[in-house]
Amino acid sequence: MSLANIPDKNLLTEQQVLHRIDKALSEKKPLSLIRIGDGENIVLSQYQFLNEKEFMNTYWAKQSREGMSKGVTLPNVSLRNQMIRALRKADIVGVCKSHNDEMLAPEEFKRKLTNKIFDHHRIKPADLCYVFVNRKMVSHRHFWELLHRYRVLLISKWSWIFKDYVNKNYASLRPRIVGCIDFNDFKEIPAVLKKAGQYPFDIALISAGVNAVVLAPAIAELYGKVALDFGKTMMFFLKGDKRLKPWKPNASQPFRQQSGKPRPRALYSTNNRDSWSFQPKDTPINRSRSTFP
Repeated sequence: MSLANIPDKNLLTEQQVLHRIDKALSEKKPLSLIRIGDGENIVLSQYQFLNEKEFMNTYWAKQSREGMSKGVTLPNVSLRNQMIRALRKADIVGVCKSHNDEMLAPEEFKRKLTNKIFDHHRIKPADLCYVFVNRKMVSHRHFWELLHRYRVLLISKWSWIFKDYVNKNYASLRPRIVGCIDFNDFKEIPAVLKKAGQYPFDIALISAGVNAVVLAPAIAELYGKVALDFGKTMMFFLKGDKRLKPWKPNASQPFRQQSGKPRPRALYSTNNRDSWSFQPKDTPINRSRSTFP
């Protein structure tokens, strides 16, 4: 079935996504979540659905040239190709809604364009959710419990500041942030993938623009971990953006301490920007359930 024929009611809710994440963590299985919004659609459309003049004249590309960091300079066919491969590997893919979508972007760069891209490349993700699942899951206590129960790796240019923010504002949770990796540009992907192997983490939160589409499935596959495209959520927290409605801890109801065991790492190689190879030691991903018939 084409993505265009999948109604919004069939998208996983953020609660269902959190349960999938929790299950993968408790069973020590890899899982990746990526999101396809307007920026990702524009990158994926290079020379296929948009010619060079068209995509270089989009507001997204213009913002990038005007100093609003997007983490990549267009044109970039290498990133486009890596994103297509990542879409085939991801366990859960966030997409815009067909109707009443919240994203403030032109309709031509939202769900209709995603439908065309998925159909063209015959992409059928195991599961689908809403593209803003990253913003909505932080409204649930369950999300913050996961940061308490499992070891967290942050990947973003905002990672160190966000770590301090969480440790200060969610101190009663005793969050287990074990590492921070700075990320600014597409060219850093191989080094970041390699550096992630230096940390004993269970779940990675990745705020790296469109590059998170590549990073999340790669980290899940290389290290057998849970890796989430966290979008702009770190930045929104730090800037007090009203689009977030985060759950706040109650000091009178502290979490019960739980300890996690280190997980085995995979042997990995990052020989070039377009591929990664691995020898997984963890249980393979279960892709038996699919949103697509």
